[in-house]
Amino acid sequence: MPKLPLINFIFLLLLGTKGYAQNIDSTINNLQNIPAKYITGINKKATQYTNRITSKTEKTLTKLSRFENKIKSLLEKTSPETANRLFGNNQLTFTSLLQQLKNGEAMALQYQAPYNKYRDDITTSLKYLAQQKDQLDSGFIKKISTTSNKIQQVATEEDKAEAIQQFIKERKKQLIQQAFQQIGKSKYLTKINKEAYYYAETLKNYKELFSDSRKAEQTATTILNKIPAFQRFMQQNSQLASLFGQPGDAANSVNLAGLQTRASIQTIIQDRIGSCVPNAQQVFSQNMQEAQSELTKIKNKLLTSVPGPGSGEDPLPDFKPNAQKIKTFSQRIEYGFNLQFDKTNNLLPAATNIGLSIGYKINDKSVVGVGASYRLGLGNIQRIRFSHQGIRLRSFIDWKLNKQFFISGGYELNRNAAFQNIGQLKKYEAWQRSALLGLTKKMNIKTKLFKASNMQLLYDFLSNQHLPVSQPVLFRVGYNF
Repeated sequence: MPKLPLINFIFLLLLGTKGYAQNIDSTINNLQNIPAKYITGINKKATQYTNRITSKTEKTLTKLSRFENKIKSLLEKTSPETANRLFGNNQLTFTSLLQQLKNGEAMALQYQAPYNKYRDDITTSLKYLAQQKDQLDSGFIKKISTTSNKIQQVATEEDKAEAIQQFIKERKKQLIQQAFQQIGKSKYLTKINKEAYYYAETLKNYKELFSDSRKAEQTATTILNKIPAFQRFMQQNSQLASLFGQPGDAANSVNLAGLQTRASIQTIIQDRIGSCVPNAQQVFSQNMQEAQSELTKIKNKLLTSVPGPGSGEDPLPDFKPNAQKIKTFSQRIEYGFNLQFDKTNNLLPAATNIGLSIGYKINDKSVVGVGASYRLGLGNIQRIRFSHQGIRLRSFIDWKLNKQFFISGGYELNRNAAFQNIGQLKKYEAWQRSALLGLTKKMNIKTKLFKASNMQLLYDFLSNQHLPVSQPVLFRVGYNF
């Protein structure tokens, strides 16, 4: 009988050892299922992000330096004292800052970029993976190390960009306050104001693109979150953990002694106003929500208001930003697909034009682009017969009237005859020309393939010149993707 407890102990120990081994095997399997694209994708994104920040910063400072030098020339003629005050005594200017950037010199400006949760999660995840040398391939570990360095470069570039943004803001304010009194509403002051705005907004857009998780990242995050050790590592080693510490972590914990807890505040509220006001907590919460709402309104008003001349803050006139200027080239490209059905006549069979187009958003209201379509013959009602009836090349421009309607125009070249080789397309006289103008209605009817759809009603001003005469009114259905 005395041997039974010992047997039970050994049995439990074996079960625990088996469970521990299973956990280790599960962790190893999870780690090995992490897609390689996760690391290479982050590396590529980080490289692209830092390159975009560096390029945009250099281009912006180049423009600001040019505008600043124009202001300096004007001030030297009208007020040399002001010019000396703004540009003398080794004053840090856009020009000198640009030179430091090109020379790779360390900047005296020191700012830290706002907390970026995406970058924090990626950095901590890479730290965890770098410690799993026994479970992961050495080549994979090397890629992790390279990518970690790239993420560190991202942090450095973000801090640098934040410092430059703050300097641009301060330098712009300095120029406006002192130069405005001497040269008035100079176009160069206005241009500096615009460039400062577009620089800040463009960097926000770049940051959003960088923080957009892709499929491989989402897969890797799902796999890692299944590992308890990874979750503990994230809680103890993230940037937020270093700021606030963890419960029971005496070395890194923040001293919160003296801070009131939520429960103590609720007790004070109930004791002081609960005796005279029923449901004191509910009344207090409602008042706090109203106060928060009012503060938000005041904040929005301050952010959107533009000080007028003589206010001493920003006497420059307001301008309407072009939201497309802060986007990347690929974000301004719009792809389209459209269909057009032609009526039958005695000489030409019924046909449909299947077209593809690519447009570039000049601003929030205008899109210009080019396209091509293939003309498929359908035959007639007595005999349906598919045939190659030609191709169409087109250019177009859309100008926004309101939320859904656009004025659309374009010039097209149509070859309404079958061709056997490319040489036949070189005969310009064989192409039929069209000058189109009409309306387009764009609708937010989205599918898995298309982002929006549109309908066009166009008039062809050259239809009478066609042989045979074609229909002047065209109806097209299109899709954007």
